[in-house]
Amino acid sequence: MESRVQLTCPECSELLHPTDIYSLMAHCPDLIKKYETFALRRVLMMDPDTRWCPAPDCTYAVIATACAACPELRCERPGCGALFCYHCKGPWHASQTCDEARKERGEIYRRAIPQLSATQESTLKRTNVNFLYLESGDIKACPRCRTYIVKMNDGSCNHMVCAMCSAQFCWLCLREINDLHYLSPTGCTFWGKKPWTRKKKLLCQVGTLIGAPVGIALIAGLAIPGIIFGVPVFVGRKVNQRFAHLTKIRRRCLTAGSVIGSLVVSPVLAVMAVG
Repeated sequence: MESRVQLTCPECSELLHPTDIYSLMAHCPDLIKKYETFALRRVLMMDPDTRWCPAPDCTYAVIATACAACPELRCERPGCGALFCYHCKGPWHASQTCDEARKERGEIYRRAIPQLSATQESTLKRTNVNFLYLESGDIKACPRCRTYIVKMNDGSCNHMVCAMCSAQFCWLCLREINDLHYLSPTGCTFWGKKPWTRKKKLLCQVGTLIGAPVGIALIAGLAIPGIIFGVPVFVGRKVNQRFAHLTKIRRRCLTAGSVIGSLVVSPVLAVMAVG
């Protein structure tokens, strides 16, 4: 299970300590070896710098720290030596970008998937075997640990969390993301099934470049008069309420003085707020 399920005592709900597991499986060395392998894989999966060798039948991991500038990695397992990319975690592609290599691998994988005949599709639909009848794009690999994940077509969002390594990634672009991913002009949408086209992303970027200065200028144009005239009015009302127990003449003098002082200070506040 690769540590997906917490091992608990069969008699109660207490978690089993590794020493308890070793004592229970003392007569099964193969199970102990498998348990240690899965435990080690789980620890490595939690490390964002871990990169797994993509070569067939190779489960070797490379701890690649500060390799973003030089993304070519080599598997150090004896007899393997496969080259792969730090960024896209696929086989090394010297003459391609990661997006181009990822697209080419996707085409190869799609051609390798056996196509169902019309009779087989109708049989699956008639027998209601939904877990076998999956559409294209329902199964994708986690960008960090490469664990396959099934996303049901139930209207759920595209922000995914891997159950194995806890990586947060986007279902559309398969990149590890943060909370601002869907607010940036990446073309990925929070609820959509497809990313934006290149034309739509370009229009969004142009609109942002044009609209941002206009919006800032409009906000500044409304904020400056509001601060210059709003602060004296606010201060005058507060002073008038604060000294309501004084005589009318003294109260009016204090209010007038505070308003005049606010008129002098408010332009400075407006410049500081906008600038």
